[in-house]
Amino acid sequence: MRKLLIFGSLTFVLWSCGEDELAKKSSGFEAELVWLDSVVVDSFLDLTLAAVDPEDGRMIFKDRSLNHILLTDSQGKILDTLELKGEAPNQVSLPVEMVFDEGGLIVKDLEAGMPLSFFNREFKIVKESPLLSKGTFIIEFNLYGLSFSIFRNGDKKLLVGMEANGTEPELTTESWRKGEFYDQAKAGFVYDPELDSLWRFNSFPENWEYRKTREWKGYGFPFVQALGEEGLIGVLPRVGNQFFLYRWENQEMIPVKETLLSHPDRNDRLNYDPNDDYFLYPSFSDLKAGGHYFLIQFHTEIPVAVRDEYKARIPDYRNNPEFNEAFQKYWKYKYLLVNQFGESYPLRNLPIEGTVHHLDKNDVLYLKPKSEVEKDNNVFYRYKINDK
Repeated sequence: MRKLLIFGSLTFVLWSCGEDELAKKSSGFEAELVWLDSVVVDSFLDLTLAAVDPEDGRMIFKDRSLNHILLTDSQGKILDTLELKGEAPNQVSLPVEMVFDEGGLIVKDLEAGMPLSFFNREFKIVKESPLLSKGTFIIEFNLYGLSFSIFRNGDKKLLVGMEANGTEPELTTESWRKGEFYDQAKAGFVYDPELDSLWRFNSFPENWEYRKTREWKGYGFPFVQALGEEGLIGVLPRVGNQFFLYRWENQEMIPVKETLLSHPDRNDRLNYDPNDDYFLYPSFSDLKAGGHYFLIQFHTEIPVAVRDEYKARIPDYRNNPEFNEAFQKYWKYKYLLVNQFGESYPLRNLPIEGTVHHLDKNDVLYLKPKSEVEKDNNVFYRYKINDK
């Protein structure tokens, strides 16, 4: 078990029941983010935190080009530079996503069929999963996100995730841009590394509003993550306000609970038009899973009137610096927490202005402050999520 040093007692209380009636409807809880410490990596590169080992706190950081992948101890001291990217033995073409597993590492390759490569403690590949992709339909490159995670099912260790390119190729044609697509697209997967067995499932929940009404809302596939020891699998559609919990039983996804999400800063009454600018709707944009909590991210929308004003004056408004300033004013990332019981509560603001890089299995949140807040390019603040 990783031990974290506590250098202060600064606590941020985040109320889910406050002035806004919308927040009161979804929760009667409060939570706190307790500041633990900070980690500094001695590097001139702009680094992203990719993985944290729940056993000893080792971390892996990567730069945007993936040419520099650093292994550090729990305090950020560089232990090694990992040569994971490449075409040689014990390398993968595009190692964007990775998860520690009992001292080893599981890496998803975003090229060449998108398999999962299993590295041992010496970072040698000892196993590779079947191909998760059936073609190249969508490439989603998220520096801060994961499309798979580990969970326990009885005494077995399994992996669950979502791969949009695992959908049958015929469903990606123009004729399938309709609500019936959501009945057929099996982009979710569960993989048993011991048996080398891969099961695919439909990650669009049967009870998702737009699957039931057959409304076309685009190809935005739900996020899928699991609470490790709990065995609970969270499924988050990007459009709407629903969050779903499942368990994996008898090679099937069994529904456990559905949660209606609300946040004082999210206008969930807006309609999402897949043929219009994506930033006009507050879509959910990431799902992270810790030990007992899911962290849900969305972005606030750009008002239609603001977009229309620039669109009327500037034909190429999306690439205009003036519009970009307005974009930065309105486009903000916001967050909600959901616990293992399906109870949700919104976080009005993060304790510091910055980017959430990781949520580890000890429910510790890793935040990288904006450069205007922290002069050091690679400092990461750690906060523990606690119930109150």
